[in-house]
Amino acid sequence: MQTLEAIAKRKSTRDFDPNRAVPDEIVDLVVKAGCQAPIGANKRESLHLTVCRSREILDEINQFTAAAMKVDARDFFYGAPVVIFISASQEQMAPGIELANTACVIENMLLAATDAGVGNIYLWGAVQALSRNEELCAKMGIPEGFKPVSAAAIGYSLSGDAQPRDLTVSISTNCI
Repeated sequence: MQTLEAIAKRKSTRDFDPNRAVPDEIVDLVVKAGCQAPIGANKRESLHLTVCRSREILDEINQFTAAAMKVDARDFFYGAPVVIFISASQEQMAPGIELANTACVIENMLLAATDAGVGNIYLWGAVQALSRNEELCAKMGIPEGFKPVSAAAIGYSLSGDAQPRDLTVSISTNCI
């Protein structure tokens, strides 16, 4: 698949098949793609990836998130069998750069997953709740001094492959 084809075909998946595993080769490919993202000043040591296949851990995060948000319990990961959390060091070279760096990593991972025929979604809410739970972060092996920023969930969609969209300009734009 060409880059623009993957961009046109990428769609947020909210109906993962929890019983269909993602092969290790695809997970490795997605992680490698994330690691090729542009990072401010090439400070790769400022980020950490945690690949989670543990339903038990994801359920714990779901329970904590629902309680923190004061909402009914639900699966904030949409049944995804793999969730890759991106954490950032609390010592950054510029305010907010961890958000930009994380977004670049996730976009590379989502496009690689799309190219590999795997559904995906960029996650934020549950990750923000998780970032306030030091005990659960430690249980996940997130290094001390790092906090989860965002995550990418990957897996196979119950509703099938996404169909390509036309590439259009849909954000306010001007030319000078």
